[in-house]
Amino acid sequence: MNGVVTRTRSESGQALVFMVFALLTIVGMAAIVVDGGQWLQAQRHLQTAADAAALAGAQDLPLTGTAGSTASSYAQTNDAGISTTSTFPSGSPCAPNACIDVAAVTTAPGFLAQIYGAAFGTVTVRAHARAMVSVPLFMKNVAPIAVKTTSACPVSTPACLGQTVTVSFTESQLTTSAIGLIDLRCQAATSAVNCGQGPGADTLRNWIECTPCYPDALPANKWYSVKTGQNTGPIQQGLNDAANARRTLIFPVFDVADANVPSFHVVAWAAFLIDVGGVTWSPASKSIRGHFTTLIATDLAAGDPISGATDYGVHTITLTQ
Repeated sequence: MNGVVTRTRSESGQALVFMVFALLTIVGMAAIVVDGGQWLQAQRHLQTAADAAALAGAQDLPLTGTAGSTASSYAQTNDAGISTTSTFPSGSPCAPNACIDVAAVTTAPGFLAQIYGAAFGTVTVRAHARAMVSVPLFMKNVAPIAVKTTSACPVSTPACLGQTVTVSFTESQLTTSAIGLIDLRCQAATSAVNCGQGPGADTLRNWIECTPCYPDALPANKWYSVKTGQNTGPIQQGLNDAANARRTLIFPVFDVADANVPSFHVVAWAAFLIDVGGVTWSPASKSIRGHFTTLIATDLAAGDPISGATDYGVHTITLTQ
């Protein structure tokens, strides 16, 4: 009889151990599901914040100090518990000061997982993002007014951004003009570009007012035909409407002009905001008063690395990692 009692107690003890083990297993699985899901959600949230911080910081490049502060501030706006570190790698495909890496760190709490020790009370979550700023090879919504490189505002001299300037168009002295009307539909690999009559003044006004904008994405490093002898009334009206609407115009930037076959060689893009009342456009005098500014093109693919030769403040920004 005593042997039977001893065996029964032994089996009861084994069953209790098994039940405890099974309970710990069930709790562990629940911890994996509940806390693991929360940690995964926190990591996804952190990655989104890191991506947004990198994109925000890239808008201030090539000013790395400002870009790092912007990225940190943007991450904190998304979540005050996020800590970020910004670095600026150089090397293909990143030109100097053209990329920002944002490393983000935060903590995520554990609830059921704490049963297995204090180490699981909070878990460190990390994320990384890299954004690159570049100069677009193609541009949309372009106004039919080209500006010369010597009159535009390169990012290598950022102090000129926001400064009031007056740019003029002299049809009889094309090679010395600061600006000029161009036929956006007429482009060629050489200055021997001839597209015939081209658009009239009303079409040029529509392109300036974006009613509608010129529909195609235009390439840089092309020659565009110059439009001279246009009816000044519609052009002036379009420019005044753009000024009154406070709408930033995207100008092609040209480096050289060919007076023999009137054309401009477009190499880049600039953004210009016309002052209200800053338009003089008559047969005798054609000028625009306003200031150059920066512009982020959000619907274009990455282009050339930023450089003093082609960067006039119009950028594309893309996530690369």
